[in-house]
Amino acid sequence: MSLTIKAVQNGINDTDNLKQGTVQKQTANKGKSVFAGRIPVATKADILVQEKRKSVQKEAMRLVSDAWGKDQRADQKIDDKRQLRQTLLSRIDDTKERLKDFDDAKARLQEQYEVDPESQEQKDLELLEKYQDYLKGLENPGFTEEERDRLKELQNMSRTDYQVEVLKLNEEAGQEKKKIEKLQLQEEILRGAIAGAKNDKLKSKDMLNANEAKDQIMDAASKDIMNLLVQEGKDNIDAKVEEDQKKAEEAEEKQEEQQERIDEAKENRKDQKEIIEGELKSDKLEMEASFKQQETGEMEQAQNSIQKILKKNKLIDEDLKGIEIDFGF
Repeated sequence: MSLTIKAVQNGINDTDNLKQGTVQKQTANKGKSVFAGRIPVATKADILVQEKRKSVQKEAMRLVSDAWGKDQRADQKIDDKRQLRQTLLSRIDDTKERLKDFDDAKARLQEQYEVDPESQEQKDLELLEKYQDYLKGLENPGFTEEERDRLKELQNMSRTDYQVEVLKLNEEAGQEKKKIEKLQLQEEILRGAIAGAKNDKLKSKDMLNANEAKDQIMDAASKDIMNLLVQEGKDNIDAKVEEDQKKAEEAEEKQEEQQERIDEAKENRKDQKEIIEGELKSDKLEMEASFKQQETGEMEQAQNSIQKILKKNKLIDEDLKGIEIDFGF
């Protein structure tokens, strides 16, 4: 005699627990089922279309990326020139500010030595400053006949203390003026280079040409993809027609076999002739109707498939020679 022991907890049989757990597990797993029939299978045309798209997009992006990189490098060169020009302009401004300091120092000396602005001493000083700047090659404003005669007289005259001090300041100021001339020349060259670079960039139109080329590539690719899809549709239709033709031939062979059996049956059962002929006629009509309906449905299905695919797949003064003036320092 066997003995069965059942464990009971909270009034519930373990066996019942196992059954209930199994049911719950099965219920939970039920919603996780995958039906292979719902997973779309990529056709050969789908694969070719995807490969074509990837290839075209890669080529188009390469063209645009190269043009963008060239455009960015051109912009960077222009920006570098602009920054350098701005630095030169700042240095020119700073130097001009220092020139003002020299002018202020000259004014203080004039006040210190109590020199009248309309005095001959001041007028001679201004002529000497003009000649001093001329010798430095700073400027050639031109000298009048009266000024040239006075310079010839001044070369044999000594300088006052006031004139000596001011001429020293003017010498230093002349050096600053030479710096300004150099900086201004460099700034003019840079300004011209910037304008030329901008003009070259406008002429090149790299980004515009790249975008046009991208659009042409994409257009050509769209036509190729369209041809692929149309060809797939034609292939599908041809395959269906071939299949239908094969079925028709098989049906015809079957009909011939049937006819042979009928001919044999004619000798033995002449009384069933009308019945057999009626059945054959009915079968033939039904078969033809079935084939026509099937062919029509398959043609419509193929055409609809093409439309769906297409819809889904719808970038010096000679007169001054000989003059030697001692400026007193």
